[in-house]
Amino acid sequence: MVLFAAIALFDDLRALNPNDHTPTAVALVVTQMILSYGSLAMVAWRPGIASTLFLLPLFLALLTHNYAFTLICAVIIAVAVVSMLPRALTLAYSVILAAWTVAIVVVESTTDALWLMGTPLVVGVMIGVALRFFVIQHRENKARLRSVEAAHQQLREQERLELARDLHDVVAHELTLVTMQAAGSHRQKDPAVLHETISTMENAARSGLQELRTLLHILRESPGAVSRNDNSSGLTTGSLKNLMASLTASLSAAGFSVTVNVHNGFDKLPTTVRGTAARILQEATTNIIKYAPSGSDCLLFLALDANVVLIRTENQLQHSSGVSSDEYPLTSGYGLHGIQERVALLNGDATYGPDHGRWVLDVRIPFANA
Repeated sequence: MVLFAAIALFDDLRALNPNDHTPTAVALVVTQMILSYGSLAMVAWRPGIASTLFLLPLFLALLTHNYAFTLICAVIIAVAVVSMLPRALTLAYSVILAAWTVAIVVVESTTDALWLMGTPLVVGVMIGVALRFFVIQHRENKARLRSVEAAHQQLREQERLELARDLHDVVAHELTLVTMQAAGSHRQKDPAVLHETISTMENAARSGLQELRTLLHILRESPGAVSRNDNSSGLTTGSLKNLMASLTASLSAAGFSVTVNVHNGFDKLPTTVRGTAARILQEATTNIIKYAPSGSDCLLFLALDANVVLIRTENQLQHSSGVSSDEYPLTSGYGLHGIQERVALLNGDATYGPDHGRWVLDVRIPFANA
């Protein structure tokens, strides 16, 4: 714009013949040229100021009767103003150009000016409208792209969190059982009991491996590809019956006296609720194996109350004031936090803490009937 305005101004000034006009007329024409091309030069950066400044050469054109170069600048500025400024200013500028065209018809006393001046201006306004449409579409597309990218990033974060929770649930339980059994085997003298401990460790390792394979299969393929005849504990398949049997066996193998209270009707639960209940039960069982005194009693309770799943686990607390992280190196601190996250996603609530010498976990998960 600056280069075009400079070249056009230089060419028009060179072509101006002072002998054909009075000194006053020459001064007005030169002023009109400088203001016209000056407005054109700044239109790309300050279209509002340029359009305001351009009102002066529009007025001077009515005095000097020189319309050609001012008309060229008016058309280009009209394209910029209509495409870049707010609608109110665009409408006001269009009205000014229309009034200027009518004023030329009155000053020149001929209707030919209406076509000669009005047609290019209308074309310029229409080009500006088209550019405005594409500019608006471009901005909306950029906004939608940013929204999609933000949603995609949020989805990736959610998937990463879900994967972290799933891996924790799959690995922590069986690995904790293996670790606790291995730790107790060092003090075992009876070969038969030691053999039974090794067998329990092998079964736990195989179960964890099977759960991990099922999880990887879901990640690689789809949840629909998982076989319902799977003999795993049910953590990934959503079978609460298999899961409760597996957890009870794990606690019994670890030397705990287990009381199980399970109601019927869980097969009709939504898959998400059933899977969440399975994760919570396994995490609670893992914590019992980690922290409860060996040989103590514990409770696993699972029931339905109207449209709410009730989960309650209890176990005795250690007599010591705390648990050393060196004693349980597999403790990550994410288990209870993960339970709260899972329950919150389903608009439920989870409470846990010591109660009269026992550690109690209470979970309520609401669900809608299918």
